[in-house]
Amino acid sequence: MFLMNPERTPELFDQWADDYDRIIQAWSGGFPFLGYEKILDRMVQLAAPKPNMRILDVGIGTGTLAKKFSDKGCDIWGIDYSSRMLEKAEEKVPEANLLQMDIRTDWPPELIRPFDRVVSAYVLHHFKLEEKQRIISRMAEDLLEPDGLLIVGDISFQTEKEFDENRKKYSHEWDDSEYYWSADLFIEAMNRNEFTVTYEQISFCGGVYAISYHLNG
Repeated sequence: MFLMNPERTPELFDQWADDYDRIIQAWSGGFPFLGYEKILDRMVQLAAPKPNMRILDVGIGTGTLAKKFSDKGCDIWGIDYSSRMLEKAEEKVPEANLLQMDIRTDWPPELIRPFDRVVSAYVLHHFKLEEKQRIISRMAEDLLEPDGLLIVGDISFQTEKEFDENRKKYSHEWDDSEYYWSADLFIEAMNRNEFTVTYEQISFCGGVYAISYHLNG
C-alpha cells in the first residue's frame, strides 16, 4: 500500500531545497514548526555524540541536524529522497557520506552497517502510522548497533486528544495531506513489539522520540 501522499515526489523536494532553511526559519515562530531548533538540540543531547560515533541521518535534507553531529566529530552518513537536498547537505557537511534513496525501499549495500545512532528530523510526518512503524522497525532492526538508539524529532502531540484539539484550533494551517504524530498511539503500537519508546513534548506541536530495540533472548 502506498502510504505517502503521491504528490510528495523527489522533484517537489528538489524545488524546496534552495529555500528550505529560510522557510523553516520563517515558520519556526508558530505552528507547525514552533520549537524547531530546540527539537534538533534535544535530539543531539539524547544522542550524546562522541568523536567517531557513527550517525545515520534519515532524511538529511539540507544537513542542519547532521552539521550538529559533524561538529562533535561524528562519522556522518545521510540519506534523502531529493538529489537537490543532498547537494545542499554536501555544502553544509562536505565530509558526510550521502546517498539518494526512498526509505520505503531496500537499503543499498553500502548502508548495511551498524550505526551507533539513527536520527531523523521532520521526515516521518509524511507517512501514516503503520508506515512509520514499518520504517522505524526496519531502521532499528537492520541499521542499529545492539545498544544503539533511534531518535526522531517531528510535528507531534502528546495524546490523540491534543492532536484533535490542535487540528481544530489550527485548521487553516493544518495540512491534511500529512500525518502528524500522536505520541500515545505510536508508543502503544511500538510497545507491542520489541521496542522501548520514550517521548518528550518540546513545543505544543513538536516533540522527540527515543527508540531502542531489544531482541528476545
